[in-house]
Amino acid sequence: MTANTPDQNYSIFTVCNLAYLPKALILAESVKKFTNTKLKIYIIDRKIEVTLNESLAEFIWIEHINVPNLYELAFKYDITEFSTSLKPWITLKLLNTFEKIIFLDPDTCLYHSVEPILKDLNEHSVVLTPHYTIPQSDLLPDSDIGMMRFGSFNLGFYAVRNSEQGLYFLRWWNDRCLRFCYFETQFGLSTDQKWISIAPCFFKDLYISFNLGYNVAFWNLHERALTQTIEGNFLINGQYPLIFFHFSSFNDSNPELLSKRPFSCKYEKRDDFLKLSLDYKNAQHQNQCEASSIKYGFDYMSDRTYISPTLRRAYAAIIDDLPSGHDPFDSKGVVGIFARKNHLISKKELPYVSSNTNNIAQHTWKFKIINLMLRLILRFIGPNNFMNFSRLLVYLSSYRLNKDLWKL
Repeated sequence: MTANTPDQNYSIFTVCNLAYLPKALILAESVKKFTNTKLKIYIIDRKIEVTLNESLAEFIWIEHINVPNLYELAFKYDITEFSTSLKPWITLKLLNTFEKIIFLDPDTCLYHSVEPILKDLNEHSVVLTPHYTIPQSDLLPDSDIGMMRFGSFNLGFYAVRNSEQGLYFLRWWNDRCLRFCYFETQFGLSTDQKWISIAPCFFKDLYISFNLGYNVAFWNLHERALTQTIEGNFLINGQYPLIFFHFSSFNDSNPELLSKRPFSCKYEKRDDFLKLSLDYKNAQHQNQCEASSIKYGFDYMSDRTYISPTLRRAYAAIIDDLPSGHDPFDSKGVVGIFARKNHLISKKELPYVSSNTNNIAQHTWKFKIINLMLRLILRFIGPNNFMNFSRLLVYLSSYRLNKDLWKL
């Protein structure tokens, strides 16, 4: 289905680093097909000389749009935190030109015109979608806990109109993102997303859409089934046109599983979504480009020293004590000196790889040692103090909250 959306006073944008460009280009192709407009791709990366398909999308380098304290943000946040922190700021900037703004994550793909979203914006200032609308099975060990950790709404999509309430919402969200866009679920923070869980308390003109054709993704497959009409259009639950699918953490090697992350029906055969996933895999290969193999530019200091996540959090702890206008990426500057003084420079220049519950089996012996130490501490300080000690460990898990740990 190809459609031109009659309402032209709107824009669609996404954010990504160079490595994510193949995904963003798939989105750009679908935007051009279904809206006859160009997707705006904000490249959250160091500007380099690279060939980009200007006929397909409009590319804007983040270093060119005068973001306040850009390099401080790029240093204190990792790539996910940094790119998501700028979404409300960019939206506010775009609303100087357009009446309506739609944001889509780079790993989404349109399958229909965006006219339903624009109609929602005719009546409301902000449009959001819940992660899912039917509770997960009570039989699952972590039923609905994921939504408690990461937020009620998935911010791979949102839409905002240029209204008093829309601008108020964006300014509030922008402030929180620039200051607190950390992925620290132990403190109730999940980048830009968790803030929006409380937004309905503050903004009356915020609309929670229950259109099941929006933001279909691995986390809501338990409530959505896909069919295709004779004309080739996709329907969710035989009722809702599929507006866009969110290929979050797409599993290239096993596209039939859709995502690399665990979810409630991951290993159920979902033949209804197989065509979408296979087409997406092929589209990724077709959109591979020179730029996608380039390392994230804000991961390195001026002498190509790798910036570890520990250094980023330590920097966030002491940023207010540093001279105004400093360049955090200058390896010979105040941050470079601070990093060496506090042993925050890795001897091996290997990028950080996060561990999660999937890696527990690989660290069995480490858990045995840690548990032995914890039992000794329990025996030494007693059960009441042990509870306070364990809560202290949670607090200490964020280095940015413990400024006394670092030598200035």
